[in-house]
Amino acid sequence: MHATHPFHSRILLAFDFDWTLGEDSFERLVAVMGLDVEAWKEDFYHPLGGAGWDDILAKFEGLRRMCEAAGSGITIEAAREAGRTTKGFDGAETMPRRLRDIAERIDPEVRLEFAIVSSGYLDVFGAHPIAAAFDRRYGSEFDVGEDGPVRGVRKMISHPEKVRYIQALAKGIDLGGSNAPSRTEADLPEEEQRVAFDQLIYVGDGASDLQAFGFVRENGGFALAVSRDGGFSAETEMLRAQRPDALAPPGYADGSPLFEILAHAVRSHASRIALRRLGRDA
Repeated sequence: MHATHPFHSRILLAFDFDWTLGEDSFERLVAVMGLDVEAWKEDFYHPLGGAGWDDILAKFEGLRRMCEAAGSGITIEAAREAGRTTKGFDGAETMPRRLRDIAERIDPEVRLEFAIVSSGYLDVFGAHPIAAAFDRRYGSEFDVGEDGPVRGVRKMISHPEKVRYIQALAKGIDLGGSNAPSRTEADLPEEEQRVAFDQLIYVGDGASDLQAFGFVRENGGFALAVSRDGGFSAETEMLRAQRPDALAPPGYADGSPLFEILAHAVRSHASRIALRRLGRDA
């Protein structure tokens, strides 16, 4: 057994999408369908939530029922159009490249991996140009018919499941298949992981991210929150262990508070990697 911790040169940065990298992509889908967003919330989505529906399913079912009442249906073309036209936050598309440059200046061998891990619908936000800048993209998925109609939901990433996806990405566990990710709780020797748990960064905006915040912070990584209207939307719901390390308004342009916070987090992890590289035993 070596005297020092196993060495990993990769940093994983995982992001939510809606209200983290851009505005709400599902609300944009409602608008693209020619429907009133506030009416969808008040008459369909919120009543389903009040009746005990899971939030992710309530969004879809509320839109399905609203479309049915209007004599229309959801299509994959509309979903992709909504994704393409969702307003992204300033600088998000180039943020991965700029953070890689920052890490390289500290240690040229450090590698940054960017992933979107969202409970939102991949069929929608995956069409946004920002998504193409990320190495991996995971979200809930529609069941789509041969000619493009959306028939239902075939895959759902619940809020707590985000932690399992982050664990799987760090451990190198396959995320394909109907039951994936599986065995994420299984013990794995440190030296066999793709990413050390204390080299994780997670960025989110609300209640759906609290479990991920808690997991990342508990393991020595950084949990960063995107504010809305000057505050954190899930402040009253979170436990002490789920508090983020930092809170900043949306925006990833050079010099913006959120980008500077991310840059500090990347520098910290990159410096830790450089330290471990220099100090590891043979």
